[in-house]
Amino acid sequence: MLRIKKFQAKQKESRSKPVFILALITAVSLLGDSMLYIVLPIHWREAGLISLVEVGVLLSANRFIRLPLNPLISWLYSRMSLRVGLFVSLLIAGGTTLLYGWAQGFVFWFILRCVWGLAWSILRLGAYYMILDLSTNENRGHLMGTFNGLSRIGSLAGMLGGGFFIEWFGIRDVTFVFGLMSFLILPLILQIPSAVHIGGPEGTKVTASSLLKTPLLMRMLVTVFFFMLCLEGMITATLSHLIEVRNVSIRLDAVIIGAAALASIIQGSRLIVSVFLSPWIGKKSDGRWGRRPYLITALLLGAVFITLVEFQIPVYLWLSNLLAILLISSILVVLMDAFTSDIAEEKSKAATIMLYVIIADVGAAFGPVLGYLSEQSLGLSATYGISAAVLFLLSVQWVFSREKSSDQAQSTQNTTT
Repeated sequence: MLRIKKFQAKQKESRSKPVFILALITAVSLLGDSMLYIVLPIHWREAGLISLVEVGVLLSANRFIRLPLNPLISWLYSRMSLRVGLFVSLLIAGGTTLLYGWAQGFVFWFILRCVWGLAWSILRLGAYYMILDLSTNENRGHLMGTFNGLSRIGSLAGMLGGGFFIEWFGIRDVTFVFGLMSFLILPLILQIPSAVHIGGPEGTKVTASSLLKTPLLMRMLVTVFFFMLCLEGMITATLSHLIEVRNVSIRLDAVIIGAAALASIIQGSRLIVSVFLSPWIGKKSDGRWGRRPYLITALLLGAVFITLVEFQIPVYLWLSNLLAILLISSILVVLMDAFTSDIAEEKSKAATIMLYVIIADVGAAFGPVLGYLSEQSLGLSATYGISAAVLFLLSVQWVFSREKSSDQAQSTQNTTT
C-alpha cells in the first residue's frame, strides 16, 4: 500500500511539474503585453501615436489577429513538437517586448501587436494541449486552475512594472529587462514534454463542423462567447470608467486615491487572489459533484454582483463588490477551460480546443468595443444590466440542460466509489 501511494505521488508530481514550468514561461511572456495596458494610455504621445483611439486599436489588434491564426497554429501542432512551438513563441515574445522600447508610430506598433498575437496563440494553444494530454478527469480542473493562477503573476508584474519602474528608469530599460527574461528562460522548455497527442480518443478524425452538432459543446461555446463579451470584455474594460463616473475616491490622510489608482488596485488584488483561488476552485470541480454545479453557481453570482453595482451602498462594500465580479470572472475561466477540456477528451482535442479558443477570442475582441458603444448609446446602467441578464440566462440554460458528459460521468463514479 505504501509503495502504491509513493508511486501515485511521483506520478502526480511528474504531471504537475510541466504545468508549473509552463505557467512560469507564460508569466514571463505576459510581462511586456500587460505593461502596455498601463503605459500606452498614459504615454501614447511619447510612443508616436496621435490619439487614444489608436491606443484602443493597438490593445485589441493582438486579439483580432488571433482569429485567423488559431486554426493554422492548431494544424501546425499536429506536425511539430510542443517544444518547438514554445521556443518560437518565447523568441517572438522576447523580441517584440524589446522593440516596444524603440517603437514609434502607429504602423510600427500595429505590426508588433500583431506579431505578439501570433506568439500568444502558439503559447496558449500549446498550454491547453499539454495540460489536456497530462491530465485526467480527476485532476484536470486543478491543473487548469494552477496554470491560470500562476501565469497571472506575469500580468501583475507587468502592470506594476508599467506603473512604477517606467517612471523611474524609462520604457527602454524596462522593456529590455522584460524581453531579456524571455530569452533567459528558454532552457526551461527542455523540461516540457516534447510531444502531445491532440487527436481523438482512438485516433479518429473529427472536423470542426461535426463538433458544432454536439449539443454540450455548443452550449459551452455560447457560454464562453457571452462570458468573454460581457464579463471579460464590457465589464472589465469599463471598470475604471465606471469608478470615475460614480465619482468614487478614497482619502488616506492628505492623499486622495482616484479612479485610475482604485481600478489598478482592484485589478492587482484580483490577480493576487487568483493565484490561490484558481487552483482551489479547479480542484473542487474535480470532486464528486463535477463542474456543472460550480459553473451554474458562478454565473448566478456574477449576475448578482453586477446587479449590485447600481445599488447605493458604502464605498468600501461597493469596491469589494467590483473585486468580487473580477474574482467570479477568474473562477469562470478555470471552470470553462476544464469543462471544455473534458469534452475535448471525448472528441478531437485539437478541433475542440481550437473552436473554444476562437469563440473566446471573438468575444474578448468585440467586448471592449461594444462596452463603450453601449455606454454611449444606452448608459452604463443599461450596459451592466444587460450583462447581468445575460449571465443569469446562461445559468438557466445550464440548469435545464440534460446532455451526458464526462463531467456527469465523473460525478456518478465518485458518488458510487
